[in-house]
Amino acid sequence: SSDLRTKSPSSRQVAPLSGHASMATPHVSGVAALVWSHFPQGSNKHIRESSIRSAQDLGHAGCDNGYGFGLVDAKAAYNYLNEKGCNFTVGETLGGCNQCADCSFAPTSSPVAFPSCPDNERYFKVSITTDNYGSETSWRVIKENDQDQITGGGYASNKENTERYCIPNDACTFEI
Repeated sequence: SSDLRTKSPSSRQVAPLSGHASMATPHVSGVAALVWSHFPQGSNKHIRESSIRSAQDLGHAGCDNGYGFGLVDAKAAYNYLNEKGCNFTVGETLGGCNQCADCSFAPTSSPVAFPSCPDNERYFKVSITTDNYGSETSWRVIKENDQDQITGGGYASNKENTERYCIPNDACTFEI
């Protein structure tokens, strides 16, 4: 466990950090960016594979919920791609421990690219996690004249919902 200390004049509280993912994420992202800068011809899947195959195992043997695939190692990931190149086949991106064949955790879906919007429109994404009353949750994007541009609602309870739209550039108010 680690402590996070704030330097705010109004608060000198200490908040414990729980888990490892929140602190691992920026480190793994930085290593991925560094390795990818040396292998720009590779895909994100090649970079992920090199990081997985070269990680120093921690915790229980193999991928686990506590440490994932282990400690990321930039030099080892670089060496992996330097030796193999970026022409090898990489399987479907499953995410998490399911990325390896011998693990049994549920996969995380890969993000789906959204098509670009026309010049007079912009991309709008709304993600809502509902409580026990999802059917009562609704939202809308309106223009200055209070005209609805897009609306959403009637969601299932206790579920994450993500929707993507192209909206006119002058649609400027979001209400939930």
